[in-house]
Amino acid sequence: MSLSSIFFLFLRIGAFTFGGGIVMLGFIEKELRATARLSPEDIADMVVLATAFPGPVAANMAFLSGKRLAGIAGALCALSGTIIPPFLTILFLSKGLLQFIDEPWLAAFFLGAASAVVVIIGRVVYSMARVSCGGGWKDISTFVAVAILLIGTEIHPFLALVGGATIRLFLGEEDAV
Repeated sequence: MSLSSIFFLFLRIGAFTFGGGIVMLGFIEKELRATARLSPEDIADMVVLATAFPGPVAANMAFLSGKRLAGIAGALCALSGTIIPPFLTILFLSKGLLQFIDEPWLAAFFLGAASAVVVIIGRVVYSMARVSCGGGWKDISTFVAVAILLIGTEIHPFLALVGGATIRLFLGEEDAV
């Protein structure tokens, strides 16, 4: 994939995505699947890394994706394409948004966008869960254990991540079929 293709792919994602980095993550995942240059497992691994690293999720995912597609130059092209549109949008629209923030039509727009955000995030979670549980009973057991830790307790997400890694290491590699 050429550097200009990478830049314009991520520029398009950055320009037409409302809802923040986690929504951009969903669009990046969808576009990477459409290119068929990376396996679903590779994409899922990048999603995990992008969300685990500190910093903006979309920027992390763009950097990792670009690096996987075309090295450091690809990473910089993807990162630039991802951050330029939101930066310019905030720069040019912030004054107008603040002026009309109490208008009912703007509130309705944001409520509709919030609904779409929930669906997009749900799609990312679903596809990651499919990949996470695709390796057999050990993967499913680890997934369930981490879900119980995160949903059923007040444990810090980082500790749940460490717990999941520990459980999976304890269970060992999947048996050959």
